Amino acid sequence: MTAKTTTVGPAGPSDGSGGNSNAGANGEAPPADDQPERLRGYVLARQGVTALVRQAKQALQRQGEATKADEMQKLLARLAEDRFNLAVVGQFKRGKSTLMNAILGRDLLPTGMLPLTSAITTLCYGPQERISLRRQGWALDQEISLAELPEYVTERGNPGNVKGLVEVRLELPVPFLRRGLYFIDTPGIGSARAENTATTMSFLPEADAIIFVTSVEAPLSAAEEGFLAEVARYRRRLFLVVNKTDLLPPQEREDVLAYIVAGLGRALALPEVHLHKVSARMALAAKLGGDRESLLRSGLPELEQALVAFLNAEKARSFLVGVLERAQGLLSGVDAPELATLSEAMHRLGQSLEAGLTETLEAPLELPAAAPAAPLATSPEAPSPTNIAWKADTCPICAHQGQALFDFFVRMQYRLTATESERLQLAAVHGFCRGHTWQFERVASPQSISEGYAHLIEIAAVQMRQAAQGNGSTEAAAIEALLPRQETCPACQELARVENEALHQFLTMLASPDGNAWYKGSAGLCLPHLRLALQRVGQDPLAGVLVRTQTERLEAIAEDMRSYVLKRDALRRSLIRSDEGDAWRRALVQLVGEPTAKPSLPEETGRLPPGTSR
Repeated sequence: MTAKTTTVGPAGPSDGSGGNSNAGANGEAPPADDQPERLRGYVLARQGVTALVRQAKQALQRQGEATKADEMQKLLARLAEDRFNLAVVGQFKRGKSTLMNAILGRDLLPTGMLPLTSAITTLCYGPQERISLRRQGWALDQEISLAELPEYVTERGNPGNVKGLVEVRLELPVPFLRRGLYFIDTPGIGSARAENTATTMSFLPEADAIIFVTSVEAPLSAAEEGFLAEVARYRRRLFLVVNKTDLLPPQEREDVLAYIVAGLGRALALPEVHLHKVSARMALAAKLGGDRESLLRSGLPELEQALVAFLNAEKARSFLVGVLERAQGLLSGVDAPELATLSEAMHRLGQSLEAGLTETLEAPLELPAAAPAAPLATSPEAPSPTNIAWKADTCPICAHQGQALFDFFVRMQYRLTATESERLQLAAVHGFCRGHTWQFERVASPQSISEGYAHLIEIAAVQMRQAAQGNGSTEAAAIEALLPRQETCPACQELARVENEALHQFLTMLASPDGNAWYKGSAGLCLPHLRLALQRVGQDPLAGVLVRTQTERLEAIAEDMRSYVLKRDALRRSLIRSDEGDAWRRALVQLVGEPTAKPSLPEETGRLPPGTSR
């Protein structure tokens, strides 16, 4: 009998090679230089799955399905952890824990004749060995030593799980557990403790791949056949292991294996079944004693080779497909068109992933067509009246633009987090211009920036990859096409709209006696906005008022600046008035306006605009 792996899942039975043309004939991992491309394809796929799950969670919240939305949030957490659950299942006393110890090469998990506690035991990677317990009614996890573990997970130390154990987690610095692999020991089915079977059955939907362990001692009971039929229902990758093969002489062993194969074929409805026949006890002793010959006889290396090949070639695909299937299950039963659309999108993505992760996702991303830039408003008509809180200590138009820009960035931060169309549109215009990029960074959270710019960065990477095939001029042109421009910057367009609105209302206010009096006591307009205001009023007498008032302000600022320098030189700093102390800033505002209102210098200068240094 050949030691191979049965895979029960979307792609049907497999011989354990993972179905990947890059996998070696001996179950080896794909070539090292192929790994970056495969990882890149996986990252893109996970992002696509994450986007659909996030949209589904938000849609469920809108539908009032709080419980299902919470379950969808757990899927997002799994995607964030990049967690892959490889569960070991089987009937009581088939040697599951011994097999896991043998694979890890350490005598970690308790074994014995009595059933273990009805709790999940999870082994995952950690830089230092650490054991924590999650217990019913406990807000915090409890840390214990390895020597204390039997007191909680064995029937002798914790009869009937009176200590309320829910999960044991062992963090170990073991390379096999790297990259998000969670190796999980489940309670044995078919023991006197009914809760053991219930715990294992309830965990099956969380498993991304399954190692089913039976043994030659009591070959394939009715309980095991029924359990396997349930396992097959979840369409997970399945490794079939027959343990304790060293207990029988060769001829008797072959008869028992043939009987097990027939039973597995019935339970899984498969015409052909492939087994891994091992002696976990022999393998563990061989690893601990450094006996290579005994290790080879144990059959464990062939199982390990198949597991490694699967984890290298198919783990990512199985994980993502499993998440999509669970998300679709949460959407079922809720009658809403948007949920039906999301479920169909998940189905299509799952089919693409099953067809081949890298092949499906290596196609270049399409950049959405850029919306035409809104024309810069220069007409004095049109703006709808709003109540503007004018500031007297700086250019009032600049102040209004600064507040409006802050409000715009706050709204944009929320929309980029919540709405895919906003993220695509920002990518279409290559983001904000240079100055507004850093102003947005001051307002937005790291999550909002990551949400909003991830798609743009992915597109930039794809276009750079394409440009790398050409010559230097092609590469330079590709970079030029990726640079943001002021004429398409959403923040620049918002400022132009606000500027037009504010100027219209400012001139309307200034035409009244009260407005005129207010303006004469204010800091006045900056020169850029004064120019725009004069263009608007034309030959109106108001133009003379604006120019005369501004001239007086400039003269006063110059006097304050001279006085400030003199008092500093004369070592009379105590005599410096506040208006002299801030004259330098008022002068800069008069010349170029507030930095929040006009943040961007011409991009060919190669310098950051004022106020945008980090």
